[in-house]
Amino acid sequence: MKQVFVTGVLTVLLPVVLFAGQQSRYDAERACDSAQAQAELNQCFGEQFKKADAHLNIVYRKILAFMQDNLSDAQRRAATDEVKNYEAAVDKLKAAEKAWIQYRDLHCDAARHEVWGGSMAPMVWAQCMGQVTQDRIEELKRAYGNGELKLE
Repeated sequence: MKQVFVTGVLTVLLPVVLFAGQQSRYDAERACDSAQAQAELNQCFGEQFKKADAHLNIVYRKILAFMQDNLSDAQRRAATDEVKNYEAAVDKLKAAEKAWIQYRDLHCDAARHEVWGGSMAPMVWAQCMGQVTQDRIEELKRAYGNGELKLE
């Protein structure tokens, strides 16, 4: 009986969760629907990427501040094991973000080369940067937003 209920709940909720994750991409793409010339599309998708990047920076700073607050609290309490844990967590988050930025840049530069020399190249790059950045926001929210830290 429990398994049937859980399966039923997942059947109903899974499409909603998946749609919610896709909604930000859909909104970004729809924001550029009114653009008619390639230059307008390039500019619009560039602006969408800038918005996603600004949002990512807010989410990342909130996570980092939260972790550093936990570290400071552990240091004040002289909780040696907790200090080591929080120091490692902060260092790993910073290293992961640095590696992710390198991945994003290389990945989207490669995508842009598919249309190298064409007027679409800036749009393809910006779409890629925006999409990958939005994906990173969702990754960070899933990894760090399931406690007292609110990342909305």
